[in-house]
Amino acid sequence: MSTELLLLIATLAIVFYIWQRRAYSYWLRSGVKQIEPSPIFGNARSILTGRVAFFEQIRMLHTAKGFENEPFVGVYLLHRPALIIRDLDLIKTVMIKKFSYFANRALQTDPHRDPLGNNNLFFVRNPDWKELRNKISPVFTSGKIKQMYPLMLEIGKNLEANLAELPADSLISIKSICARFTTDLIATTAFGLKANALGDIKSEFYKYNKSIFDINFRRGIDFTIIFMLPMLASLARVTVFSKQASNFMRRSISYVLAEREKSGVRRNDLIDILLTMKREAAAQPDKKDNRAKELDYLVAQAAIFQTAGYETSASTMTMTLFEFAHHPEIQERLRREINDYFGSEDHIDYDRIQEMPYLTQVVNETLRKYPIVGYAERECTQPATGERFTLAPYSDLELPSGLPIYISSIGIHRDEQYWPEPEKYNPDRFAPENRDSLNMDAYMPFGIGPRNCIGMRLGLLQAKLGLVHLLRNYRVVKCDKTPKTIRFANFSAVITPKDEIFLKLQRA
Repeated sequence: MSTELLLLIATLAIVFYIWQRRAYSYWLRSGVKQIEPSPIFGNARSILTGRVAFFEQIRMLHTAKGFENEPFVGVYLLHRPALIIRDLDLIKTVMIKKFSYFANRALQTDPHRDPLGNNNLFFVRNPDWKELRNKISPVFTSGKIKQMYPLMLEIGKNLEANLAELPADSLISIKSICARFTTDLIATTAFGLKANALGDIKSEFYKYNKSIFDINFRRGIDFTIIFMLPMLASLARVTVFSKQASNFMRRSISYVLAEREKSGVRRNDLIDILLTMKREAAAQPDKKDNRAKELDYLVAQAAIFQTAGYETSASTMTMTLFEFAHHPEIQERLRREINDYFGSEDHIDYDRIQEMPYLTQVVNETLRKYPIVGYAERECTQPATGERFTLAPYSDLELPSGLPIYISSIGIHRDEQYWPEPEKYNPDRFAPENRDSLNMDAYMPFGIGPRNCIGMRLGLLQAKLGLVHLLRNYRVVKCDKTPKTIRFANFSAVITPKDEIFLKLQRA
């Protein structure tokens, strides 16, 4: 090797060393305590080496030894500075009181090659986000959900009929059953379609919903970049939805839009909202940046509700039934409540299911132990003029625009200072007599602040309805293939089991 080449390599190594020392001292220079970063990886070694999912990496940073009493802690995702916020009052300040500084999410997909991912309500940036949320919110009011409820009951009866066809003491993949149920629910309530996922093992709706959350190396890379390294989204051409899933959703939603326009029928669902947006855009052809003129913009809104509604409720039901198999006394207590409220009645009344105290406690406890997304994130946006955001009262540091901040909801949900015996599944935490002892600021299963989950009410009702229809005639029991504990999937964008969960279904 020539002397010149050796000198070049040595020079580059020294420059890289100096640059990295400079990059990894950002928080120290800012007066913020930081978790010691590793060379190259920063504080993201575990996710970048495929050992954990992103929400678990954030949880590991949240629970890092030596920082238990810190309101926030500085970290580095590769070379990029980020802030983990731990203090509940500061979390409320960022997510609610000073929301205008944190209205955007830090994550990003490729705006050029992934129009369905980039343009939906979850990803879109302010001020477009605020206008879009105001238009879509009416679909998820209590009144509109109550109007949808008869359609949901039909799917609940389909679930019972599907289970009745199974042989006695069947071993079932519980996530598959729950996901097919929620696929059918979303299809009928949001789009007026019959997905028939419960009745048809080859249902296209179920196939493409499932494909979005399928865990493989390529999807793991996509989600890692989207959630952790958004500046690389365009370069890496990452997408939320695969090409096949995107094409399926375009076909399905464009068909429903065309049929609804032709028939003139109104169902007060998401499709009606999208058609209204389309008509408003057509009536204002000179208005700039009215994206509702584009089919992909409309499909993007439908796509995110189809997928989010499918996964969140299905996972909540799955985790609940897994815990029931390990805690039969809790399961039997809920089954008694179901019998007390409905007995042999064929109709599950909307108001009465909402009044069931122990069912509510059960679902709340499942979402405490398994908050489906597992973390929240935002991006700081400082104004060009006027008051700047600081970390007061803990620091007078002004966060730079573009800095991502992260909150570990699963870390807070399993923190013993807020939840005694946090690993224990105990629905009585949420009993009325214990309400005064709860710190509900430490409970954020659907996010927190104005940008929380818009479909929270519908998601909760779906999970409750599914549990009632399943448990009124059956109980779930452990079998040899039932895992003792949940291991989380490494490459998943949400909290989901790494191993398939099999349970025995017994006729009660």
